Amino acid sequence: MLCGLIAGPFVLSSPGWLFAAVTALFLAITAGHARLPGTDGARPLASEDTARPGLLAGVALLPFAANALAFYLYFHFQHFLAVYAVERASSAFYSVVLLLCFTLVIVVQPLASALIRRMPYALALAVGFTGLATGSAVLAAGTRAALLAGGALITLGDIVLFLKNDLEALRRSPRSDAVVFGQQRLAAGLGACASGVLGGQLYGLGERAGHTGWFWLLAAVQCLLLPPLLLTLRRRTARLPVSDGDHEGALTRDDTDGRIPGR
Repeated sequence: MLCGLIAGPFVLSSPGWLFAAVTALFLAITAGHARLPGTDGARPLASEDTARPGLLAGVALLPFAANALAFYLYFHFQHFLAVYAVERASSAFYSVVLLLCFTLVIVVQPLASALIRRMPYALALAVGFTGLATGSAVLAAGTRAALLAGGALITLGDIVLFLKNDLEALRRSPRSDAVVFGQQRLAAGLGACASGVLGGQLYGLGERAGHTGWFWLLAAVQCLLLPPLLLTLRRRTARLPVSDGDHEGALTRDDTDGRIPGR
């Protein structure tokens, strides 16, 4: 989010320099990781009898699929807001929209984390995807007020979905926290990639037709129609017992050992 805020004014005015700077940044990060010291002590080689399980072994299927779908829909906003907003307002105003979204994440998410943690999983999915749908529909208006309101609604929906999917994955999976977070980030990457590939084609069609507002309406429709498909996964996954009369999907005090997922 911070990178998008800084890069906003240069998306269309200096794209070559922007992408060159980003490439150099990632190269520097890669070089830094290559120089990280190794762990102390020798680790025994894994034998056939003690082979490590694969990355997706023990995956919590419903949170994994819900996370992939959430990022697929959310990244319609991340990928295509720049060209949409700059055409209708300015690159500076696009940065203002990103600043609003960035502020909501760092202020609202910590304040709402306890509420999201206690929220039943089905309700959290409904609230989150409704926020994405409403925000996308508002963006279709294309005004400055619509850009701000739509961005805020989408960000609020993402806050609920991102945090609750990770917490639910931790609750359901027998794997270590590091593996669970890795699985959830894999789901996020798959969803974001699909958004770029499929969403890019749809946005291109809207541009050629001169009606890019329809792209956001189509995104809103997807936010309403695709999540019910998760119900088929929900029926196939076993319901884990939750003690003390908690709602389904609600977390008990020790479910995640007090750890909060991070972006």
